[in-house]
Amino acid sequence: MASILRTGKLLRYFAGFTRNVVVNSVRDCESNNLLQSAPCMCGQFQNGFASNAAATKAELSLDRQIKRLDQDARRMGRISRRDLEEVLDEIRTHRTATSSQSLLVIRCCGNLVPEELPEVRTALVQEIWKTLNALNVPMDISHYNALLRVYLENEHQFTPTDFLAEIEAKGIEPNRVTYQRLIARYCQQGDIEGATRILEFMRGKALPVNENVFNSLILGHSQANDLESAKGVLGVMKQAGLEPSADTYTTLLCAFARHGDIDALNATLAECEPKEIILLDKDLLDIVYTLTVNGHGDHVDGVLARLRISPGFNQDAVNIILRLVNKGHEDVALKLLRLMPRGTRVNGEAVDVGAFYIRQLVKANRPVENILTICRTLQAEGLNPKALTIATEAGLTHGAMNNALPLLQEMKNVGLPIRQHYFWPLFCSVKPNQVLDVVRRMQQEFAVNPNSETIRDYVIPNLKEKNWDKVVTVLRDAGVPNSTAVTSAVYAALTTHQMAEAAKIMEKNRAYYVPIIFRQPLILALSNTNDYSSFIRCLRQIHEGMQLRAPKEATEEPEVGSDVEAATPTTERAAFDVVGSIVHEAAIYFRRERVIMLQKVLTGLVKQGLSISSAKATALSELLGAEMTPKISELLGKLSSGELEPIPLPSSGKRTLDSLSIDELERFIKNVEAKGESANNIKRQLLSACFRSMNLEKTNEVIERLEQDKFQIPVGVYAQLVDLYTHHKRSSDALAQYNKLRKTDANFKLDNLKTVRLVEVLLQEEREAEAVQLLKENQKESLYNEGEGSFNYVSTVWRILNAIAESGNVEKLKRIFDELVGGNYVAPTNVILGPLIKVHVMKDDLTNAINTFEQICQQYKATPWKNELACRLIQKEDAANLQRLTDLSTSIHGEVNSLYDLVFSFVECGRVRQARKILETPGLRTRPQRISSACDRYKNEGMLQPLEGLIEATKDLGHIDRNKIYYTLLLSYDKADEAEKALGLWTKMQEEAVAPTDAFLLKLAELLQRKNIDVPFVVPETAQPKVKRNKTTVKAEEQPKAEQPKVDPPKSAQPAKTTSATTSFRRAIQANDADAAIACRERIISGEKIGILDTSRLIELLVRANRLTEATKYVDELLAEKQHPQPKIFKYFLNKIAASGDLATLERIGKQLNDEQKRLVSFDNRYCHAYIVAGKAEQYLKQLSNDIEAAKTPEDAAKLSEKFPRGGAVGILEKHPELVAQYEALAEKYAALNQLGPMNVLWMHLISNGQEVASKQIWDKYLSSAPRLMFQRVLQTAREQQDEKLASTVISQLRDSKISEGAIGNAYSCLLDIQTTKGNTDKALEVLGNAVKDVSLENINRTALLRLKQAVEEKSQNFPYTVPEKRTKAEDSSSSSSSSSDDDVSPKKPESVPQEPEKAQA
Repeated sequence: MASILRTGKLLRYFAGFTRNVVVNSVRDCESNNLLQSAPCMCGQFQNGFASNAAATKAELSLDRQIKRLDQDARRMGRISRRDLEEVLDEIRTHRTATSSQSLLVIRCCGNLVPEELPEVRTALVQEIWKTLNALNVPMDISHYNALLRVYLENEHQFTPTDFLAEIEAKGIEPNRVTYQRLIARYCQQGDIEGATRILEFMRGKALPVNENVFNSLILGHSQANDLESAKGVLGVMKQAGLEPSADTYTTLLCAFARHGDIDALNATLAECEPKEIILLDKDLLDIVYTLTVNGHGDHVDGVLARLRISPGFNQDAVNIILRLVNKGHEDVALKLLRLMPRGTRVNGEAVDVGAFYIRQLVKANRPVENILTICRTLQAEGLNPKALTIATEAGLTHGAMNNALPLLQEMKNVGLPIRQHYFWPLFCSVKPNQVLDVVRRMQQEFAVNPNSETIRDYVIPNLKEKNWDKVVTVLRDAGVPNSTAVTSAVYAALTTHQMAEAAKIMEKNRAYYVPIIFRQPLILALSNTNDYSSFIRCLRQIHEGMQLRAPKEATEEPEVGSDVEAATPTTERAAFDVVGSIVHEAAIYFRRERVIMLQKVLTGLVKQGLSISSAKATALSELLGAEMTPKISELLGKLSSGELEPIPLPSSGKRTLDSLSIDELERFIKNVEAKGESANNIKRQLLSACFRSMNLEKTNEVIERLEQDKFQIPVGVYAQLVDLYTHHKRSSDALAQYNKLRKTDANFKLDNLKTVRLVEVLLQEEREAEAVQLLKENQKESLYNEGEGSFNYVSTVWRILNAIAESGNVEKLKRIFDELVGGNYVAPTNVILGPLIKVHVMKDDLTNAINTFEQICQQYKATPWKNELACRLIQKEDAANLQRLTDLSTSIHGEVNSLYDLVFSFVECGRVRQARKILETPGLRTRPQRISSACDRYKNEGMLQPLEGLIEATKDLGHIDRNKIYYTLLLSYDKADEAEKALGLWTKMQEEAVAPTDAFLLKLAELLQRKNIDVPFVVPETAQPKVKRNKTTVKAEEQPKAEQPKVDPPKSAQPAKTTSATTSFRRAIQANDADAAIACRERIISGEKIGILDTSRLIELLVRANRLTEATKYVDELLAEKQHPQPKIFKYFLNKIAASGDLATLERIGKQLNDEQKRLVSFDNRYCHAYIVAGKAEQYLKQLSNDIEAAKTPEDAAKLSEKFPRGGAVGILEKHPELVAQYEALAEKYAALNQLGPMNVLWMHLISNGQEVASKQIWDKYLSSAPRLMFQRVLQTAREQQDEKLASTVISQLRDSKISEGAIGNAYSCLLDIQTTKGNTDKALEVLGNAVKDVSLENINRTALLRLKQAVEEKSQNFPYTVPEKRTKAEDSSSSSSSSSDDDVSPKKPESVPQEPEKAQA
């Protein structure tokens, strides 16, 4: 009671100030909402932005992020730490934040982040505070008050007097809220004396108080273990003229809960209802939390029973559950979880709950036993059947090995599959010295052997080990198979372009290197290193790996009745083709340096004695075309001759057995046996070498000799002998050998490939019965497993069936087909089923063909030869069967696809009218991708007539984009050298009001020029960014024009002649008459001058007329007077000068402009462009290199970076790929001085040209932390080429960067557009789902969203997002650097002078 009396003596002070009391409750100013009085917390600074036309993109981006924080706070009452950190990163990146923005960010670091521990939240707010101070963001007392509130919510230990001293040292005056919160801090500590001192101080300053002070005093007395005084504060409040509110009672109830005074708690709760004190669920949950964390969790049930479970309860409950878990009270949290209402799915099932709870248990590092118990409980009660999976995923994601591995063990115990990729997050999060421990535990505890993908992509990169030999050794020691360790190390070395190291590993460790995996990194490594010697060494080892793979199988003793394959001749040929295939891929990749690359590589292959197939040699010849040289031709001839023998490998003095020739092996066997040693292993290698050589006589000779020597020949060898006989078309010998094997072992079966090869030969010899018998005897229990070489196998089966079909023997075809399918030799695909239809079509028996088609549709759900059948039926005008065919197709492929197929069939048959009728069907959905695919097929097959028909069929159908059809037909005419028809196509497009694309016009112009035909249209120079147009409507072929200048009325003092000449001059300009304008200008009396605006318009007229010399004269006149033309017209003039390669003029003009003027007209870009046109790009790069080398200070480097011609650099890289290496060296010099613009341009060039690995290296090394990037050109390329991979690559790199959400949103918008255009709405929705995890929906292009929404709704599906309202231009700005004036390197036409003469105004 003593303390209540101490506060009671202030009663008169309180009573005296009742007229000044601020009676707003804590619900108005102390709740978790960031700003209750405004519709949105961002409102207080949005107006400032709106009124400031110069608001930066960074501010707008930060504004959007904070707005998202506010929306989350309002909707859920919480925000994530990640969102806060992103805002902090944004502030650091742009080094800017307004006072209002910083205030709101500070406020977010308290109870609004319930998933984090209080100390983590405090550390975060201190980091934010430190950053804001470092950036000199202006802060006032409101910022300190916000910091105080966060400290209070986080129960951070600080001294109020020190805090007050810091404020006063800054010259900031504390206000009422400051003192209230300092009182709250004293009361948190139970220091009533300290609180009283602050109250006295407030009294002295005549500061009003509100309910918060009394609530703090209740807390203070409670902390001081004086509950009587705490309760007495209610009486003091009433005496002061304040009525206790629900918040006051909640504070008091929490005080009772803290001390476990359940009787007082229940009594006070009972008092509330008669007094009309309504406690919300949120208040009761606070009481539950206080009871629990103070050790009275067994009493929460009574409070929980009072919950109303009103709307919004779930979000409040989630926040308390998260805080309870952080405090280690998951049992009470589970009680709350059970009370949360569950939603229902469409089918009536309850929605799973508790995922957030499970994840928080893992994140808070709760004991694994508790987590497992709770997961079992949630599963048993049906609250969340996937609880264990969610917990495991969370453990893996957080990289908590101590939690993740036991959870995985539990998954294994309950029978859930453990997959490779579950361990990938662990590899990325554990320390390098723990990586191998995870590898061992994968194998020992979970029986999961890490595959090559795991080792090469996750284990090796996270080992952080640079010594490749050590990498291989430690992986072996960890239980990784030697072959996996070696191949993964080689792959990792290649992807980091350490090709010489990769070659060393390969030479030390013989292994099978899967060509399809190693091909791309090997070629990219060559591109980046130009290390041809190492490339050849690697290629040799890949070839040797192919040789190594099969003989290993042949040297093993097979079980009786098995068919073990050794290295067959086919394998040998495959090895040759591997080399040829990699060289062919490299030739395609090195399109600019193809001849140089091939000459070096082919020479190296010849020296190594490697060979390539004739087919690959032919393909390389065709690829080279006119570039073929006698030297390359000679090298290709040697390589494909089959006469080269691989030279012995130089890696060691020893040669492996499989590298020895037959003669060498025979001598080796004699030497070994002469010493009395066993030569069995060498004899097996001898057999393998015989089969590889495809020499039947030698093979038989060796087998006979070995049989005489009593050598135990494996059964698999005799099976290979059957195949060798088949290869040489000796079917009788093959069957005899096969029957001998069957007599030895009645259960023996040939493998599928050998069987069908022999069947093919037997059927060619009309030995059908024996072929059928062979198929019956060797049929398998399960379907052929398609693996490596399956195409060869399936094509063999198809050849068998196709040959019978072409002979027209239906019964024979049916018998063989039934044996093949029934014996599990092959799956009945469209390809395999095709001959069943073809056999009838060959006989023109369409009735049986359609009957067979129906049987196949019903039995196999496939539609072989559908298009061919449709065309035949159309030609025969068999409407009934055509309808039947379409119905069958519809049942399998759906109506829309079947109707499009029918359209294409009609078009191919020349029945355009019928095709058009189908396309005009009301409600028929547009499938642009189907039309595009058909166009590409017709072009590739050289079918002009269907393309012409498709143009007619789609005429005037507005829902179909016909540009693709026109362009494809143009390409086909170009291929056929039909220039006149191509020109007619352009005329036809005009008739049909179809605007040709730039690509169409450029291609047509190229064709016409090649044929020496006049080009009747303006050829687009390059694809340029769109120029803003004024509201003035212009004709399609006119150049845009600016606002017409207002002509000042003539002054009376001026002579009539001057007025007349000036007026005439302007009329001449309006009439586009340059000569008349010049004449009028000359007549103007001395002392008078034409204004800059009028002279600028004259310059524009002259430039448009290509009278550059005269235009230059007037530009020089203006510059001599320290003036220059209008910026738009000046740019236009400079563009034309640059396009003509006139370096001298540009250099002279440049000397007369200051840096700011140059910047306004992008002078440096135009100067660079002139060098390109003049053929002096290399010289220009050297000049730039000298300039940056001469830079002595960071300021010099920054100045040079500002002048760097980014757009011009793009032009150099595109037109002169041979200068990429020189440009990269230049960019590195800039990067060394922290100027990343040139490197950004190189990154754009590489990623746009598919050099993903090289671009990723630049990204990781230089750009990943850059605050501002140019990438719009890349997105433009992705859109034009419909390249979803390119867009995805950009997104993957931008996602982890420091650039704004708006920029990332642009990239996602691009990918959305591509998928929507292709008709892939499901993929587009998946992209959008991923996008909203990274950016807010407002940052996705609204047009892209509307386009996708329309496409989804056309499929009668629901679009699950609300498209944001249209924003203003200011809001739409993003912090990504797009194509600015730096990209402007091609002449543009300014918006000034009209094309057509207008009536002169009097």
